[in-house]
Parts: sequence; structure tokens; C-alpha cells
Amino acid sequence: MFKIEEKDFSYIDFKKSFHVLKDSKKILVWGDEDADGITATIIMVRTLKSLGKNVWYFIPSRLKDGIGLVEKKVNYFLKKDFDTIVTVDCGSVNYDIIKKIKLSGKNLIITDHHIPYKDRVEKVSYINPYFMKSNKFRNLSGSGVSFIFSIYLLKNFKKVKNYYDAFLFDPLNICLAAVGTKCDKVKIDKTNEEILKYFDGIFYHIPLIREFDFDESNICGIFANSKTLRLKNPIVEFILNENMRQNFYIFLKITKRNIENFKKKIEKYSQELDEKSYIDKKYIMIVSDIDYKYVGVLSSILSKKYNKPVCVIGKKRKVYGGECRYDDEHFNWLEILKLFEKFFEGYGGHKKAAGFEIKKEKIDEFVSEFNNRLNSFN
Repeated sequence: MFKIEEKDFSYIDFKKSFHVLKDSKKILVWGDEDADGITATIIMVRTLKSLGKNVWYFIPSRLKDGIGLVEKKVNYFLKKDFDTIVTVDCGSVNYDIIKKIKLSGKNLIITDHHIPYKDRVEKVSYINPYFMKSNKFRNLSGSGVSFIFSIYLLKNFKKVKNYYDAFLFDPLNICLAAVGTKCDKVKIDKTNEEILKYFDGIFYHIPLIREFDFDESNICGIFANSKTLRLKNPIVEFILNENMRQNFYIFLKITKRNIENFKKKIEKYSQELDEKSYIDKKYIMIVSDIDYKYVGVLSSILSKKYNKPVCVIGKKRKVYGGECRYDDEHFNWLEILKLFEKFFEGYGGHKKAAGFEIKKEKIDEFVSEFNNRLNSFN
């Protein structure tokens, strides 16, 4: 097993976060509604509960609320008696809302792996590989960040003697970190390779998944299909409270059907979009009325097939959403999108995978400027 040492946690925000959580009376873990965000949420809640903390969670509905620290729901929770909010797999890009939370008097810890595109808010701790000093943590997923942070907390709250014991303290948490890491498709370095060894353990810890004949290829779909309803998320509720077995059984039954239908839709859209020739183009930009939930997968499929940057824009309720993919170390989608931020309602992500929201009336102007700029690049 790879070795985690004290020097790996020399980044000052680890210590600052520890002191905040040590004095916290009621904590809200704020997650994200994808496989990485959901697994990160469960890891953080389970860890804080094991430390004797009074902890709750909230995962915004991507369809109804949006992504990250969405203002409407932040306003709702600011009226509640939580003294500390801990984000997982989100928050780094929500500069203005972070300031608002800080000014409210509540403590805030941002744990995330997305690259901030604005300055940090003063006196807020950011547990993010972008700021950390250790290269061992450079390529963590959101669940990976949550897991590594949990290792630090377990050792410094003296729940275990050392970081090796902390790594093995909660076997389910390691499996959840492996699921999030695999589903978010981050770079596989030595740290992520070690975490991924525990991926198959999810079948042992959640045997109901095996009863429905789900295999490894379905795991990401199961977590991604867990949608928040009335402030509760099905898979989070089941793992944190196993007397929800019947509800989870129904959820898996519906999910199996949804995954099958999703695959059929992806095959159909892939064929339709692939009727056009993209071979001679530097990049692929597609605007469609396809439901937004399909565009990320479609972007990945086309990018792998043609080995070039791909961005697909689809319908997302009142706005449109774009998902951009390209697995190349020398290309940075987040830096590209930053050039066009004036068009977006919001954007974020990583070098290889990023996304944005845009109003319909701004799409044509955005695409035109995007084409002009990218065609001028060497």
C-alpha cells in the first residue's frame, strides 16, 4: 500500500478545518448529485458521525436546484441552526455565495477537486488538490478528497493511531471512494490506483446490487440515478439508514429500467450525431434539443472516437447545458471556457471535463465567438 505521511498534510487548511470541526455543534454536508458527489457525501457524513458529530446532509437536485452552492437552497439553510457547512465535490467556483455564507457567521469548509476560476474567499478553508502541497493528492476525485480528508480527521481526532489505520478504518468508505474515483474518470496515479483496488467491495457492502444482476459497468449508473427528492437522496438514505431497505429495493428496480433506457437513447443519439463527418475538424461543437442528461456521455463517446475536443449543448429546463470532454494533457477545457464566461450562467469542472449553463438567446453568439477563437488557435 502507498504510504501517507504527516508531511502530506502540511497544507495549513487541514489544520484550520480540524479546529473548525472540533468546535462545531451541528454540521451540514453539502454534496453534488452525481456518482462522485454522492459517494463523497456518504464518506463525509459517515466519518463525522464516527467522530461523534451531529451531522446532516443535503444534495441539490441538478434538475430543480442546479449544481454546487445554489443560492436559493443556501438561503434556506442559512436560516437553520447549522453552525458549519462542509461541501464535498463542489463549492470551489461559488465565490459570491461562499462570501455570503461567511458573512452570515457560519463556518464553511470547501472540500472539492474542481479548479476555482476566482480568488479564494479569505478565512475559508479549501481542501482541494489545486491548493494542496502533496503530489500524492494531485489527481483525486471529489470522493477521493473526502476520503483523504476523513483519514486526516480520524487520526487527528485520535480515533486511530496513524494514517495507515485511518485508511483501513471504514472499509465501506474506501469502496465508496473507489466508486467515485472510477465514475469521475480522473487520472489514475499511484494514489487513485490504490483506492481503485477496493471498487469491487461495493458488491459486498451493498449486496442488493448483486441481487439485481448489476455488474461493474452499471455501478456508476446506479449512483448517478439516485436523485434528490424532498431533501432526501435514495442511496444516501439507504447506506446511512439500512431500515430503508424496501425503498432502496424499489429504487434499484426503477434504476435497472432507467439504465437500460438510457443506453438505448445513447445508442440512438450517437448514431444520429455521427451521421455528420467530424474527421477534418479541429474540434466538435454540437447544439441540440437533446435532454441535458445525455450530453456528457455523448461528448465522451465522440471525443474518444475522433480524438479531439468535443462540446455538446443540450436542453436543461429553462436554460441549456454544455458538457465538454477531451482526454489530452495539453488541452484544458476549463481555461477554454474561461474565455467565454460572459455568456454563461455558471461553469466549472476540470482540464479534461468541464460544463456550463447558458441561456438560449446567448447560444448563437457564444458558438460564433467560440468558432472564431478556436479556429485561430494553432
